[in-house]
Amino acid sequence: MQHLAAIGVLGGYGAVGSAVVRRLHRAGVHPLLVAGRDRGRAEALIAGLPEGGPDVGALTVDLTDPDSLDRFTADCRLVINCAGPSYRVLDAVAQAALRGGADYVDAAGDDPVHNLLSADGGAERWVTAGRAAVLSAGALPGLSSLLPRALAARATVPVALDAYVGGVAPLTPAAAGDVLLGRGPEHGTPAAAWHGGRMRERALAPRRGVRLDAFPTPVDAFPFLSTEAVRLARATDIGQVRWYTVFGGGRLAEELAMAWALESTKTADLIAAADEDVRRHGAWYGQEFHLWDGATDGPPTARLVLRAPDSYELSGFLAAAAALQALDGSVAPGVHFAADVLDPTRVTEELAADDAAELKTL
Repeated sequence: MQHLAAIGVLGGYGAVGSAVVRRLHRAGVHPLLVAGRDRGRAEALIAGLPEGGPDVGALTVDLTDPDSLDRFTADCRLVINCAGPSYRVLDAVAQAALRGGADYVDAAGDDPVHNLLSADGGAERWVTAGRAAVLSAGALPGLSSLLPRALAARATVPVALDAYVGGVAPLTPAAAGDVLLGRGPEHGTPAAAWHGGRMRERALAPRRGVRLDAFPTPVDAFPFLSTEAVRLARATDIGQVRWYTVFGGGRLAEELAMAWALESTKTADLIAAADEDVRRHGAWYGQEFHLWDGATDGPPTARLVLRAPDSYELSGFLAAAAALQALDGSVAPGVHFAADVLDPTRVTEELAADDAAELKTL
């Protein structure tokens, strides 16, 4: 189905969605449609955009109502989902986009969403329709795989990688929900490492007080081999991967551990704990990758260091980059993870020129 229609950003006035809208507006993409439950917030965002740019409209959309979603996606040639939490949205917006004949980009949408879209021949339906779904187009997952892929592309024989990702930041309700539910085998394995082409459980211990260039203070790093890290290892043929989640403050880590132990689904305590960490330590975010080329002896051969005020702007950057590549036909029809279809070198170069982060390769 070919039609001249809008690029719709669902949740377009939120922390991630507003970053997407600003970037697409600056790039001259039109017409833009800022959608969500609160039309007033959408209109307020639009009023703050620079004058003289492309056309931007607002639309009230309830993502829990299939009819509302279908009316929205029928007006779009590309849908960018920045609403959450992902574990509640799942594939609802993506399926509505496919019904409406639109391509789809999700700033979150990790393995559970990919599995739902691919089950029972679902991926083939996207190919047959000539449409692409790009998932995990955010800071984590997303940039956390693209940046080390760009680092590995410069190596002769990349053999080992250490990754440190995290920081201190306020949690939106959607982000808190995804943090709380981001566990289980469909997301990754605590304390595991990738070694010799397979996962080794209980291979790593937490690291306390680690000093790294990506973070302004010493941090605690907890080993967690994510499914994204496994895909990265397989795609790059790196034999050893050690992946750590970084907490710059202690309250969120404590509250998250308690919530998991009690199997709680309440996010209010997580949000309060994150706010307390921000009050104590300030807000900052980082990703740092150490790569060994040829041999694992000695210090890493190369390092990539990212520092940013927060992860939400980074997610907006990558979701917008994925949208622009989908619009110019660079993404083939089908269901994809962003790191599998976006050019890691191109993304890294564009991020280095963006004001969302400071990026250095050492």
